[in-house]
Amino acid sequence: MTDKRKTIIALHGAGMTAAVFGGIAPLLADHAFHAMTLPGHDDSAAPLQSIEAMADWVKTRIDTSEGRVILLGHSMGALVALQAANAPGVEAVVLMGCAATMPVNGDLLKTAHENPPEAIRLILKWSVYGAGAQAETIKPVLEKLMNSVNPAAVGSDLAACNGFAGGNALASHLHKPALILSATHDKMTKAVEGEGLSRLMPMAKYRVLGDAGHMMMVEQAAETAREIKEFLQDMPAA
Repeated sequence: MTDKRKTIIALHGAGMTAAVFGGIAPLLADHAFHAMTLPGHDDSAAPLQSIEAMADWVKTRIDTSEGRVILLGHSMGALVALQAANAPGVEAVVLMGCAATMPVNGDLLKTAHENPPEAIRLILKWSVYGAGAQAETIKPVLEKLMNSVNPAAVGSDLAACNGFAGGNALASHLHKPALILSATHDKMTKAVEGEGLSRLMPMAKYRVLGDAGHMMMVEQAAETAREIKEFLQDMPAA
């Protein structure tokens, strides 16, 4: 075990921004926590059109000066983290709500391009565990966040996830520590798919969070942070 400070770079999911990590960031304050907003989500730049392009953008912003770099990604961001994981300085990855491939329903893709607010409503309907204690509070907050993003980003992001085909090969060749976090009530990326991803990875640990859906780091912030901290504590010394 080691107590050396690490740099966590957090990457958000489709149609989101760095703000989605606001609940877990304070709980991981023992490390340097940097949540990044991808281009085209909170500024005038155009959204990047592929997972590979997003990963290339992230790689140019990796700074090891504050400590060992951990890429933490949720959903689409997890695919980006997986694509960028072999960059120099990246020591491990945490992938939440993720699978090796993440195809998107054709009707949802069409809606995301033609009617982003409706697509956002549908995404949140499937993403938040309806029986969760804070579900009715969480959904409006996330809906406001997603509707503040460039409308073009929702459709672009979902298309990028749908078109990403490299996950199986990347996972099977990644010889770095990895934590795969799934949730029992995730309808967007089922727990069995996260388990399948973990089995591809030579150095992966797999954990499942109860009473949460796809937005686990918002629905169960303390539990999500605890799993991440235990994983970081158990990483071998550099």
